[in-house]
Amino acid sequence: MLPRGMTLLAVFFFSTQPSAAFHDYIDRNSNTVTTTHQAAYRVSIIESYEPLGELHHRQESNGRMFKVSFAAFSKGSDIVLIHAETLEEPTGILDYGHLDQVKMDGVAVSIREQCVPAEAEAALADNPEANFVKDNGFDLRLPFLLTQHLITSDDGNAEVVISYGRGVEDCDVISESIRKDIRLRVENSITLERLTD
Repeated sequence: MLPRGMTLLAVFFFSTQPSAAFHDYIDRNSNTVTTTHQAAYRVSIIESYEPLGELHHRQESNGRMFKVSFAAFSKGSDIVLIHAETLEEPTGILDYGHLDQVKMDGVAVSIREQCVPAEAEAALADNPEANFVKDNGFDLRLPFLLTQHLITSDDGNAEVVISYGRGVEDCDVISESIRKDIRLRVENSITLERLTD
């Protein structure tokens, strides 16, 4: 088990260097992202968020290789991240049934909260996704809280992760008022639609 807060490095900010990517699982038009892999969804972010761009890469997480397409949007100290990922070896193991479930625009999603503590600063130094958002204008400061909404494909080989992040004072003290504020910001800033054939 990873230390508290460090799990995020393996799930959101992958902890290994990327290799060459030859895939693209997102179609982005301004602030709307449509995923193009097995988990087909359209995610729209309100226009007050600035697009930071896209990153397509391959990464290892928890001993498994993923192909990742990633788009980021920021507004001040808040950020929205959209990940569209597939397992490089289709083993069908992606399952978040153990997490709490919520509805986003009528779509059932799994939800988890993760916080990167201040002491993880050095671990982020070589992180490609952290460096990407920094290089594109986002002032990433720790401690940093992420609320992640996860959806898997029916075959368990692809996923979409919608993350809302913001800085906090202390990972050990996340108040219910902060959680409520994040829920309201997600509701008011992000819309989700499942695409069908």
